[in-house]
Amino acid sequence: METYKHQVSLPINGRVVCIDFCIHRIVAALNAAGIQTVASCCGHGKMKGNIVLEDGRTLIIQQTPKSMTAWCRDTSL
Repeated sequence: METYKHQVSLPINGRVVCIDFCIHRIVAALNAAGIQTVASCCGHGKMKGNIVLEDGRTLIIQQTPKSMTAWCRDTSL
């Protein structure tokens, strides 16, 4: 299993979870607005990112800025 060092710890649903840096602001904003998230992944430059909502819907991240995608994908740092 791959691990990614470019994650941010956020308090979500009463616990602290690690969220990919590329999308952590979106996840934080959704939860702050009362839209509960249960899983997320930025795609790490290999696929489109996604955020799974508590109600079963999935938000697809169509495009991440190239500079952030490369940074999130780099596991050597």
